[in-house]
Parts: sequence; C-alpha cells; structure tokens
Amino acid sequence: MARGSMTLAEFEAQLPKLGRLTVNSVSIARAVLVDGLGPAEVGHQHGMTRQRVNGVLKRFDALVKQVPKNWQRVEVWLPPELAAQVEAMAEKARADYAGAESGSSGSPA
Repeated sequence: MARGSMTLAEFEAQLPKLGRLTVNSVSIARAVLVDGLGPAEVGHQHGMTRQRVNGVLKRFDALVKQVPKNWQRVEVWLPPELAAQVEAMAEKARADYAGAESGSSGSPA
C-alpha cells in the first residue's frame, strides 16, 4: 500500500478487520497510509527500522484484504494465458476458503 493512499474515513472503515494488530501497529499504518509519512520517518518515531514498518504495512494489507493467516503471497511474471489460469485458481481458493469458513466445520480443508 502506498503512503498517503487512504483517507481517514477509509482507514477507519477498516478498523473492524484489524483485530490481530496492536494499537501501535494501527498507529504506524495510519501514519503512513493516511498522514503520508514515509516508513523511515515513522520507524524513527516508533524506534524501529523502515523494514519493520513495511512489515506492519504488509500485515495491515493482508488483514484488510482478509487473507487467511497461513496463506502465502506469490508474485511471478507469466504469459497472459497462464496468468489467467493462476488468477482463476486463486479465485477458486478464496471461494473454497470462504465456503469452508461459513460451514459448520469452522476450518478450511
């Protein structure tokens, strides 16, 4: 997520999804995403590295997108036809996971 990429209202609308983040992590994400401060500056203010701030932003993004905790991000360059197949697989995985979560078992297969 890019710095200054959200309004305060957009950020606050995401708060219910952020239960796994600490108050400090939410504050860090807000400083970058809403206030437009750079990760290095925010890291200095919070006594952490720029890399650690970027880690907080990645966790924020995953929670906002409601990515299951054990899933991994994969980024590759593919020909268009293969990219379409991978996107279809990802959509099916999301649908299967959502269906498993709403079922009685409580956990995906």
